[in-house]
Amino acid sequence: MHISSKECLAEALQKLGIANLRPQQEAPMEAILNNEDVIILMPTSGGKSLLYQLPAVMEPDSLTLVISPLKALQLDQVESLRSKGIRAAVLNSDLSAAEHRDVLEDMTEHGGLLYLAPEQLQNMAVADALRTANLTRIAVDEAHTLPQAKDDFRKAYGKIGSFIDSLPRHPQVIALTATATRKDVDRIRKSLNIDNASLFRTPMRRDNLHLYIKRIDSSGKTRNGKCSQSIEHTLFQSVERELSKWDKDGTVIIYCPTVKLVKRLCKWLKARDYPVGKYHGKMKHAKRKAAQAAFMSGKKPIMVATNAFGLGIDKPDVRLVIHAGLPLSMDGYVQEIGRAGRDGKKSRCVLFYAKPDFDRNRRILSRSGGRKAVARRLKRLHALHGLVDSKKCLWRVIEKYFGEKPQKKCEKCCRCRQKSV
Repeated sequence: MHISSKECLAEALQKLGIANLRPQQEAPMEAILNNEDVIILMPTSGGKSLLYQLPAVMEPDSLTLVISPLKALQLDQVESLRSKGIRAAVLNSDLSAAEHRDVLEDMTEHGGLLYLAPEQLQNMAVADALRTANLTRIAVDEAHTLPQAKDDFRKAYGKIGSFIDSLPRHPQVIALTATATRKDVDRIRKSLNIDNASLFRTPMRRDNLHLYIKRIDSSGKTRNGKCSQSIEHTLFQSVERELSKWDKDGTVIIYCPTVKLVKRLCKWLKARDYPVGKYHGKMKHAKRKAAQAAFMSGKKPIMVATNAFGLGIDKPDVRLVIHAGLPLSMDGYVQEIGRAGRDGKKSRCVLFYAKPDFDRNRRILSRSGGRKAVARRLKRLHALHGLVDSKKCLWRVIEKYFGEKPQKKCEKCCRCRQKSV
């Protein structure tokens, strides 16, 4: 169905509480309303969710399936939509058998936005019900995980394409992500069987994010000559010095590569009276939820976390993102710095690393999977290695990696300014 009524569009925007589309939303929205399959690469906070919510509101009797990896994100969006009088529901493993059945029957019969994880599609009752529903479109969020599905992410992501092929008629497919290389885009097309999908890419660079990289030498000395008892101690001191520049406006996320480092750094900062919380995948769900709530409310505005934290978190005032150690990939690094400055205000992104970080990450990435899977992971790590070693504008290096035409120097990152953190 082609949706073309300007009056209908205006009414749907009003219902969602949106005055106007942002400039980067206009072209993909036009393609979506023309019922085209699309792949949308848009930085964090760019407004991706509106691109599938708006047409769903314009066609209230049809069903829009939103495949998302995180329960927290699903619940937040559903709560927001329901508060505006829009039909939406979550289908997940937390529901009782009766609740699960009732939600599935209600949504497939009456339409709306149905949020679920890809694993739900492997439930025969769910798949059968969706095949008989008026399923108009499928939105696949965090689509950058599709190329990794066979390797180290949730394997159910790799089976979404087979589910789409099993449907009696091909629904519109909307694939969304903040980061994807050209090869990733090709793999997304192949995985979802949308070879002819239109590609919309919003520039990666965000001028309000000022990037800094600082190496801590393996001897325990930083490049400015200061000594410490160990690399870890030097790292913690460096983090504290960076926190001293934070004027307590907004919030801070400190990413650590391991759970052990999260615990140790959090303890170290607490001992110095910083309002800090921690978050990692080994914590019980209730504790993770409480930690996230304390961060979102501002009660504990500093979060020390692994990369398990942040996906789907809508916190506009993150003023500082610190990487206390090297991330596992260029893609992960860019995703994580993208959580800073979503409100458009100036924010700092500081990466501290030591030479041994590369060997540690290689070991982590080589623990599981076949030869090709490991090679793909290591390639993403080597791209990050190239970034930290580069003397060029950091944003230009990032743009080149993701297949964008590099813009002029940003004049704001540590390489352009040729000064240390």
